[in-house]
Amino acid sequence: MAFLTHTDPTPTPTPTRTPAPTQRRRRLTALALIPVIGLLAAACGSSGTGATSTTSSTTASTPSTSSGPRAVVTTMTVGSVGKILVNSEDQVLYTFTMNGASVPCSSSCLAVWPALTLPAGVATPTGSAGVGTLGTTKSNGVDQVTVGGLPLYTYAGDSAPGVANGNNLVSFGGTWKVVKAQ
Repeated sequence: MAFLTHTDPTPTPTPTRTPAPTQRRRRLTALALIPVIGLLAAACGSSGTGATSTTSSTTASTPSTSSGPRAVVTTMTVGSVGKILVNSEDQVLYTFTMNGASVPCSSSCLAVWPALTLPAGVATPTGSAGVGTLGTTKSNGVDQVTVGGLPLYTYAGDSAPGVANGNNLVSFGGTWKVVKAQ
């Protein structure tokens, strides 16, 4: 005697499992860390060589009136670091040195630490009282603003104006420091 078994041709749907709240939080945290990991990876890369030459130097002057360009460099008091230099959008300015000497920043370095350049149509940098001696240097084909002969940079990791997350970071072969006002 033979037994026949009937099989249903339609597959039984597999129940979907909703992740537990802890798993969901871990996944969201991992996704949120992806941009941070990318930024850190870029900061650990090596810097290329860029041609740098100082071209001019002036003492800080009074910022232009509202009809002209805003001052390139001003000062701001930031609680954790004191009175420091910022650009016209109140982004903290940094220098990049090793043992007091300027270190070149190009290619992947500039993606994390953008150079402070002159606004279009401006030939010399201006600054408010307490900024110090401003100048320019030709770096990577553009006029970069300097203070005391050191090129100035902002930091992509600063989340808002007046935030100094880049102070004392060591990457790209040197140390990044906020610039103290005089």
